[in-house]
Amino acid sequence: MKRIGIAGIGQIAGDYMSIFGDGMVNGAIISALSSRNTGKAEETAVKCGLTDVRIFDSYTDMLDSGLVDGVIITTPHTLHAKMAEDAIERGISVLVDKPLGVSTVEVEKLVALADERPDLATGVMVNRRANSLYKKVRDMVSSGGFGELRRSSWQITNLYRTYAYYRSGSWRGSWKTEAGGVLMNQAVHQFDLLLWIAGMPERISAYTAEGLHRPVTTENDATLVLFYGNGATGTFTASTHECPGTNRLELSFEKGQVIVEDDSRLTVRTLSMPEEDFARTEAGYFTKVPWTETIEEIPAVPNKVEQAATIQNFVDAIEGNKEIQCSFRGGRDTVRAVNAAYLSAWTGRTVGIGFDPLEYEEAYIKKVSEEEGKK
Repeated sequence: MKRIGIAGIGQIAGDYMSIFGDGMVNGAIISALSSRNTGKAEETAVKCGLTDVRIFDSYTDMLDSGLVDGVIITTPHTLHAKMAEDAIERGISVLVDKPLGVSTVEVEKLVALADERPDLATGVMVNRRANSLYKKVRDMVSSGGFGELRRSSWQITNLYRTYAYYRSGSWRGSWKTEAGGVLMNQAVHQFDLLLWIAGMPERISAYTAEGLHRPVTTENDATLVLFYGNGATGTFTASTHECPGTNRLELSFEKGQVIVEDDSRLTVRTLSMPEEDFARTEAGYFTKVPWTETIEEIPAVPNKVEQAATIQNFVDAIEGNKEIQCSFRGGRDTVRAVNAAYLSAWTGRTVGIGFDPLEYEEAYIKKVSEEEGKK
């Protein structure tokens, strides 16, 4: 039985604790919690039906207690990297709630640390990767049956958040403590999936709007243009102020098209031949490639089910029975792409995915300083 500790006691920590309390994870128990608010930690443990849980007011004390084989980090974003580093250095497996870190500099360091400890399970909680629908789409794309990517598009504008949401924690909506807005937090799941399925772009051009209709200083509206190495392009649009909003992924290939709507409707269109072969030989001017279409309705999966599956994967990876669902390398790639988008939005230029991480560090520090000046 693996012993898991949870760092932090916000809403998401409570959600993960309830997953254990409801018996949704096999082969592991919550053995320890760390939070400055020990009273709330104790209260939440009792509410979730967790017994025999040791509560610490110090994260490092929990790590040094000998009571945990793995730790789940659920603290504000800017604390993730250092806390993950502390766990790895002590030989403790770690699952970091998204994002892995807030800058390319710190996530590259974490990848290097994880590489030095292949005996540990080191992963990122991007639970959408556990969704069977998106795993199916990735398998279809990875098989190569659709041929070369022509275009990717994800419109995820149904991540509606109220004023009360942003006021629920002093760290929300702040460059200093959240290190980003909709791209770093709410829509990072979909952005991660897009990169996981379609691959990393070579360059990104981005436009962001900060505090649009909401009392925040970070961006809550973003439009990205992605440029892939083969000449394909993509768009990623996200916001937290539109209602009811849209959730639609569309991937176009030389041999067909894949569309996912509302995490539950999968449309697959398969061309009778590669598009350009048809265009080269067809005598007509305005005809289209014949295609077949299948539509599959798949019940949407609650977050809790995906989260439980991701935690189960972490436990299994500690045991050595499974490959981690999202490694630190996967988490690093997503953070690098988000950083590239921010650099583009801040500088007004298209930014290569191989940008100098120190340039981002300087730009981010400036952003925080500007935010502090406004206060």
